[in-house]
This record gives sequence, structure tokens and C-alpha cells, in this order.
Amino acid sequence: MEKQILVPTNFSKHAWNALVFGLKLYKSIPCNFLLLNVYDDGRGISDRIPGIKPEEDIDAKKTSKEGLDRIMQGLSFRKENQNHEFETLSLEGDLEDVVQEIVNTRPIDLILLGTEGANVNIHSSYKSKLSKLADALQNCAILFIPEDFELTDQSVNEIVFPTTLRFPFQEKELDPLKDLASNSSSPVRVLYIDSDSKGLSDEQQRLKENLEEHFSAIKNTFHRLTKTTASTGIHLFIESRQSTMLALYKRKQGFFSKLFLQSKSDGIEFDPSVPVLLLKELN
Repeated sequence: MEKQILVPTNFSKHAWNALVFGLKLYKSIPCNFLLLNVYDDGRGISDRIPGIKPEEDIDAKKTSKEGLDRIMQGLSFRKENQNHEFETLSLEGDLEDVVQEIVNTRPIDLILLGTEGANVNIHSSYKSKLSKLADALQNCAILFIPEDFELTDQSVNEIVFPTTLRFPFQEKELDPLKDLASNSSSPVRVLYIDSDSKGLSDEQQRLKENLEEHFSAIKNTFHRLTKTTASTGIHLFIESRQSTMLALYKRKQGFFSKLFLQSKSDGIEFDPSVPVLLLKELN
């Protein structure tokens, strides 16, 4: 069965980079890439499409379709597309609402989003369109790719997955992570930050074993760091191992938000420069 991958684009360099990243990551996997541009009726289009001045009188719909046509033309010159199909979608509206509607009505497996610059900038404190989407979107995983990150032939070397081991996971919530690990032949490094050096409680041990069962079909290892905070521990773990991907699980309330807020007091800006797979709590 083909993977259904949604790729929102504003025709920028980082949006194109996210698409190329996806083509390389899934080069041997049959995929249908749905290329989406969201526009409005002339108002605010300058925020979505680089090079457009707010005062210019433009046909937003025409500009959107022409941009998607240029992407399709660029894709026709690439050689790794034998397993890939492409579909374009030009829709008027708000990015968050349009993406959520597509997720609600189509079997989307993953959303690919390029972020501007060297870091992902996905926490709500950044007040960007993508951080708002990361916060608001329900029932679909998002893979954020920093503009400066390039996937080499060595592919993803490992996926770091921090967890508090305080709550059980639904099988479907972890499916995007397992799928990505399997498709890229990458091990998952489960990371537990034991700030108080107390070890695992009986309940945490049970949840750890539960997680090992979820990951039984893929290579995985368990790592424990002590006497450090979550934000510092994750940062140093990725840096020391040169890990090339991070997976974060976002509950409606909990670890994800605390992780970014905590980093400010740690003196380490927790803003990953590697791709981040954001897993969502399912309703």
C-alpha cells in the first residue's frame, strides 16, 4: 500500500528541501506525495509566498497553481521518483484549518514540513505558522526538517526517542516512529532522563517493558541519563552521538511543553538542528 505523505509548501527553499528530504527518505517505498499550497484571496499571501509584496494586486489562486506547476516541472527532472506519485492541491484558507481538514478526510500517514534556518523552531513560543500547526494539529504525525539539514546517502543513523515512562502509549501513536525506523533501517534509542537518580519505579519498569514490546520488530536500545534535566540531557545525547533524528511525543499537557520551557532555565536553547518527528496523542 502506498504511503500518503502531505507536503505543505509556500514555494520557499526550506519547503523544497523538505520535499527532497522525503523523496530520499522514502526512495524505495511506494508513496503518493500530496503537494499542498494554502492561499487566501490576496490578503496575507505575501506571508506565504516569498517575493510577493503586500501591495501587489495579484490573483492568489493563479499564483498558487503556477507555483505548484513549477514544483511538478522540477520533479520531472529527478531520477529517484520511480516509486513515487504526486498530486497537487491548491486551497484557499488558513494553513492549520486546511491541513486538519485534509487529515480528517484522507488517510495521511505523515506530514513533511520544512523549517527556515538551522533549527526546527516548533514550540509555540516561536509564534510562527509552523509552531501553531505543531500545537494545533490532531491525529497525525509531523516530520519537521530544518532548512540546513541534508540527508546523505548514509541515511538516518538513529532516532532518539525521549520518554518519561509515566504513561502508556497506544500502538497507533507509535506507528509513524516504527514505520520511519523500519523504512530507514534506523535503530530507535529510547532515552530516559533520571534527573533525581532514583532509578525506575515498578510502574516505570512495566511501562519500559511495554515500550520494548511495541518496538520488538525494530532495533532499539534503552539509555538512562542521571543528574541532568531533560532538555540538557537530550541535547548532549544527540550531540555526543551525532544522532540524525529526534522523535518527540506531544500530549495535550506534559513533557513536550515542559521540555522547551525548561531549556530556558538550563542555559541551553532546546531547538534541535536535526529533523524532529512529532508524534501526537490520538483522540
